[in-house]
Amino acid sequence: MRKAITLRAVLIAIFLMPLNSWWVAYMEVITYTGHPTTMSLFFNVVFTLLFLVLINFFLSKVAPRYMFSQGELLVIYSILALSSCMVGHDMYQVLIACLTHPFWYATPENKWEKLFFKYLPKWLMVSDKNILEGYFLGWSSFYTKEHIRAWLPVILIWTGFFMVLIFMMMCINVIFRKQWTERERLTFPIIILPLAMTDEKFTLFKQRLMWIGFGLAALVDIINNINANFPAIPHIPIRDYDLGQYMTTHPWWAIGWTPLALFPCIIGLGFLLPLDLSFSCWFFYWYWKFQRVVSVAFNLHVGRPDMPYINDQSAGAYIGVTFFVIWVARHYLKEVFKRALGMKSELDDSDEPMSYRTAILGLLIGYPLAAYLFVRAGMSWSVSLIALAIFFILSIAVARMRAELGSPAHDLHFAGPDQMITRIWGVENISPRNLTVLSLYWGFNRAYRSHPMPHQMEGFKIAERTNTSYKQYMWIMLLASFIGSFVAFWALLDLYYRIGAASAKVVGPATWFGWEPYNRLSSWIETPAKRDPLCSVFTGVGFAVCLFLIFMKTSFFWWPFHPVGYAVSSSWSMSWMWFPIFIAWLIKFIIMRTTGLKGYRVALPFFFGLILGEFTVGSLANIMGILFNWRIYHFWG
Repeated sequence: MRKAITLRAVLIAIFLMPLNSWWVAYMEVITYTGHPTTMSLFFNVVFTLLFLVLINFFLSKVAPRYMFSQGELLVIYSILALSSCMVGHDMYQVLIACLTHPFWYATPENKWEKLFFKYLPKWLMVSDKNILEGYFLGWSSFYTKEHIRAWLPVILIWTGFFMVLIFMMMCINVIFRKQWTERERLTFPIIILPLAMTDEKFTLFKQRLMWIGFGLAALVDIINNINANFPAIPHIPIRDYDLGQYMTTHPWWAIGWTPLALFPCIIGLGFLLPLDLSFSCWFFYWYWKFQRVVSVAFNLHVGRPDMPYINDQSAGAYIGVTFFVIWVARHYLKEVFKRALGMKSELDDSDEPMSYRTAILGLLIGYPLAAYLFVRAGMSWSVSLIALAIFFILSIAVARMRAELGSPAHDLHFAGPDQMITRIWGVENISPRNLTVLSLYWGFNRAYRSHPMPHQMEGFKIAERTNTSYKQYMWIMLLASFIGSFVAFWALLDLYYRIGAASAKVVGPATWFGWEPYNRLSSWIETPAKRDPLCSVFTGVGFAVCLFLIFMKTSFFWWPFHPVGYAVSSSWSMSWMWFPIFIAWLIKFIIMRTTGLKGYRVALPFFFGLILGEFTVGSLANIMGILFNWRIYHFWG
């Protein structure tokens, strides 16, 4: 097998990183027409990979000796995926808003300056209004001495902090890699399509069913893009319906927004999921709706607007997944620690990306080091250590969900450390200084969609499949995150200073992400809420239900409900995904019952085609929209 990590592959990926990050930023923030980092498989990276595969096909005809190996293409895929994480919807897009927003929008009416400015760590933020004027209003340039001088220290500090976090994620992935990939043999469904696309014999692209699926998905998006620019042309209504508008009587109105959408790419992704997970995703989506209806029917929501505490239940379920991961691996982890301590162990870490001793030391050093940034900013050690622990508990759950089942989404909105600490302990029991610094956690905990940790573990799986050195792959992924951090800051700041984060030309959430934490902080300080014991109770309920589902799933092979489906089904993304996942589940269920695994393998290229067709036309439409200012059909999100 030819080498995967080559100089040309790395240089091509580094060359593509700025273009890729700028494109993601433009789609997700400026035009708000494409949201690649809100799903598990980033369509911008898949489209770029497809473009490189086409180049490879051309090379196979005219200069076979210069063809890319499958490993090289997948190295580029991994690097671009990790750099997309940094610029993604729940990372630097939110972080930069948190670092700038209060200093521009503080007014005598909102009293922000009086309430919490004295607690803000200005050395971690950009507070000079002269610097922020161009950022918010546009018609300026990031490339001035004053702007770069103001931003560079902030960029360096936050890059350093995130590299500590990312290295800790890598250490955790190294510890669990052998358990997940070799002992439990998890399937990593998210990388199935990239692996199929990069086959050096182009097998996928010789499948007639793939092109049928590709053509159907592409046709839908082409027609709807034409309609977006020429309304006289009828569109295909695959995302126009909301079941909630028909539920107007008591208590059925409580189901709220319930879109009935039919995204081809999500049908394709849903077909890759195990049947029990796809079934659980749509089943538990309606389970949460049922809870809302019951709460209203029995007036349980009166005086308790959060009832039935769905965010708290979901957070408890994520914690339950991590507990399960550690419990299942308890004997393995014992051997890891024995190996790290130099004791006799059945494990050999000579072929791991780093030794187990180094991984554990990395965690022991990185944990207080990362926590210290927020302590230095004014947070107490206890709150900082707890917040960071919650972040990594949720991160492990996300990585496991992706590795085992390929969950198409894992957003977990509004249930990060900042939310859990304040809801469980009560705002009144936390000092204003702690609350203010804790609000910066919003910058990387608003949701968990563009999370780097699962991409790292998928990178290790790719290294295994391409017979590549794990150690080399680890350093490539760390390099991608390091460069990706600077590129993400550059892409977003370049756009904001030219267009204006608060200008009418920006359709996306450049300022929403700033309003959310600071309006919340203002409310926390002015009217500190008392501890609501039900938050803890329902977090415990979510944890207990998850453990019950895990017990039943591991005890009875016929048990149809999967704990991961319970955890992820309450999210914003699942509101859009539940119906296409239901369609995918139904088709796969019929195929498996009638023709078995053979029928599934025959049908698989068609569903790959659905994903590629929509990703290709959606990507091209977004590029053309940016270049020619065309209206763009929102094929996702």
